[in-house]
Amino acid sequence: MLKIETIDARIALLTFNDYRSCWLVRDRKNALIETGYPADNHLLIAGLAQLGLTPIDIDYLALTHIHLDHAGGAGHLARLNPKVTICVHAKGARHLIDPAKLLKGTKKAHGNRFATMGEMLPVPESNLRVIDSGDHIQLGDTQLAVHYTPGHAKHHVIFHDTTSASVFAGDALGSKYKQRPNFILTPPGGYDKQLAIKSIELVQTLKPKRINFAHCGTYRLSEHDSFFEDLKHGHEDWTECIAEILDSNPKSDSETLWNAFLNRRPDLAQYTDQHFSFRLSVQGIRTYLERSGRI
Repeated sequence: MLKIETIDARIALLTFNDYRSCWLVRDRKNALIETGYPADNHLLIAGLAQLGLTPIDIDYLALTHIHLDHAGGAGHLARLNPKVTICVHAKGARHLIDPAKLLKGTKKAHGNRFATMGEMLPVPESNLRVIDSGDHIQLGDTQLAVHYTPGHAKHHVIFHDTTSASVFAGDALGSKYKQRPNFILTPPGGYDKQLAIKSIELVQTLKPKRINFAHCGTYRLSEHDSFFEDLKHGHEDWTECIAEILDSNPKSDSETLWNAFLNRRPDLAQYTDQHFSFRLSVQGIRTYLERSGRI
């Protein structure tokens, strides 16, 4: 299922199956931010067509990070448009050239769901542009400023569009589905609570008026909005909750830990469509606690 929303004269939002978004920014050059899963490629092409474009019209693919729900279609886009420049942090670039390790980790984390994501194609090294804080993607009058924002993943960046005073946040600021509160995203492998909070504070200093989420849509910030403080509290709260459970029972298996967490956070029980994501986040926090020596 494909949904397209016009945000302003330059920016359009493409949402796949209600759970994954990518963003089109149009100027003298065009940038696509994120691609969704490899299996979303046909929806991406259909969405571009509805907006009067083809893959050949995309000058830049800007990736916040390389998890499959964000970068899985990069190789498909490069095959359809051999001239596209794919912008990614250095710590993620090698996994686009050779995705074997990335795919192995994704399969381990997602289990049977992995088969529904589609085939991720490698990206030719010649298509890659390595980016970091201080870099810019110049589209014309529009300039996307790059900021390194680790915490969710070691290779995560966000893009700041000063023209609209908005940020394309990837997963650095959690998720925001319609009729849902903001959920933190702390998957296993790269999650680091301290870095995640520092990254939130960095985005806060940019004073954005709008957050463009990859999951899913936009959120407009009011002058006295508590969004950033609430988000930082979420990281602290979830981490402390899981630490307390593991202090009591360090050898809890994944299912026991999840059930204990949900018992302590019954407010989350109603969001059954998010439980798989919550489970990944619980495991990510556990890995972080173990790695940091907290448990």
